[in-house]
Amino acid sequence: MYDTILVPTDGSDVSERAADEAFALAREFGATVHVVFVIDESASSFLFTTERMADVLEAFREEGEAATDAVRELAGDDVDVVVDIVRGMKVHSAIVDYARNHGVDLVVMGTHGRHGVEHLLGSTTQRVLTSADVPVLVVGE
Repeated sequence: MYDTILVPTDGSDVSERAADEAFALAREFGATVHVVFVIDESASSFLFTTERMADVLEAFREEGEAATDAVRELAGDDVDVVVDIVRGMKVHSAIVDYARNHGVDLVVMGTHGRHGVEHLLGSTTQRVLTSADVPVLVVGE
């Protein structure tokens, strides 16, 4: 049913919970899991810093490596894992594009369950849900 599963991670606990679900499904179906961290290149990522853009991007890359390494460790030896760090102006678009370009059958991602203004603006998970061409399994906190 699923050959390729995508797990976007931001390093949060809920991302790791989503990864646990993805790895369980991968074991069941013999699927490969792609773990992806998106470096947010939008202007808002650079608004409140005095650092050079190259330094900020390097810090994001290091954060992505730590996040993807942590998720990879959860997989164990019985799941094939592909790790990638990609860049994008819109995180949700980068996730959806990655899914399309890598033949992903299912996206498994966490949601932080935000309410109020943050919810009205739309979460990354909500945007992936409404724009992905494949099923999206959402794991809550």
